[in-house]
Amino acid sequence: MTKITITKDNLLSLTEFKALLEQSNTRSSTMDYVYRLLRELVAFEEKYDMATDVFYARFMRGEMGDDLPYIKWAGRYELYLEAKQTIDSQLAEAKVPVAI
Repeated sequence: MTKITITKDNLLSLTEFKALLEQSNTRSSTMDYVYRLLRELVAFEEKYDMATDVFYARFMRGEMGDDLPYIKWAGRYELYLEAKQTIDSQLAEAKVPVAI
């Protein structure tokens, strides 16, 4: 959860506070989404005894076939990569050096 600390030295206008609150909620929602996707990816990895990045490379080369579970796994991984990119972009804008 994001923590916003306001002191007498960094008072915010109502507009600034609302903007920070909105950014906080957006980031929190995105992180929750990423954690949910990661849990799903781990479940696939455990079921098929294969790392997601290895699976995805093989899937994209056509080595895994097109069974529905594989399509779902690949789709979840693509969603994860997109969400991670969103978080990385938000952190870069905020100039926060964090790796996920």
